[in-house]
Amino acid sequence: MHAKQPGMVLKVKAKPGMGDELFKACHELHFNGDPDGPVEWVLARSDEDPDVMWAFEFYRDDASFDRHYSSPALQEGQLDEGHQRIADLVADGSEEWGVRTPVHIVSCS
Repeated sequence: MHAKQPGMVLKVKAKPGMGDELFKACHELHFNGDPDGPVEWVLARSDEDPDVMWAFEFYRDDASFDRHYSSPALQEGQLDEGHQRIADLVADGSEEWGVRTPVHIVSCS
């Protein structure tokens, strides 16, 4: 990880009792072979609600971040099998991604 590295912070709430499945699906999705996908990532569980996941994803550079988030499938709302699996686990009545905020690292260990 390095200063100015682009990333995305996401908060996702699973359907009741489906937190473990959400974490498993998100973990597996990080190994899908996308050359523009995150190169560093952390999945964290809320201490207050086991069905809430915080994801911190960091990308190689701004260009790979832009390519990843501007893919035609994402722009047209078409989800691949892995993303559809996650969408199916998201709590009913909530937005697919409760929080989705692009970030850049200022400093890191």
